[in-house]
Amino acid sequence: MSDDEKIVEISMHCRGGQTCITASQLLAEMAFEEGFQDTIAIPIIGAERRGAPIQAFSKISKNKVIKTYDSVVDPNYILMFDTSLLDIPHIRASIKEGVNLIINSADPIDTSDLPNNIKIFIVDATGICIQKNFMHASGPILNIPMLGAFGKITGYYNLKTMEKVIKKQFGESRLDKNMSVAKDAYESVREI
Repeated sequence: MSDDEKIVEISMHCRGGQTCITASQLLAEMAFEEGFQDTIAIPIIGAERRGAPIQAFSKISKNKVIKTYDSVVDPNYILMFDTSLLDIPHIRASIKEGVNLIINSADPIDTSDLPNNIKIFIVDATGICIQKNFMHASGPILNIPMLGAFGKITGYYNLKTMEKVIKKQFGESRLDKNMSVAKDAYESVREI
């Protein structure tokens, strides 16, 4: 079944403060801007603190109405904002055959115990944020570079769409810095 005929499900794993909840909302909006018929963001917000594992989800569909608002259990794409989360058994177990995994990492990772039938992409989102001083009090703002990498590997939206949504959400004054990190990630994400 092609992406045109299904609901594409995206799972995001991060630590509190790494901005994956905002990323899920922005991804849904970018897909909608790009012509997807229906998009939703599903944040999981509880009593988490900075540094605690967090999950957020997006569902996007080109031609179908999304009728389920529950969390994603069998994602087409996983965005891993922090490689240390791969050490958590239930997160590692969520990486199933057929998934596309985008990992924030400067270095290759050990994939020996992951399913063979997956695609793995890495992007140094943290390094890009540090280099561009794209930070907040608790560390790098990872949502924009991770979304840049996602847009590049999927083709679901491009940098122009990202620019439109970022300008609308964050204003003209923050546009250049956001787009600088988005472009760097878009151009540097690579399959391993």
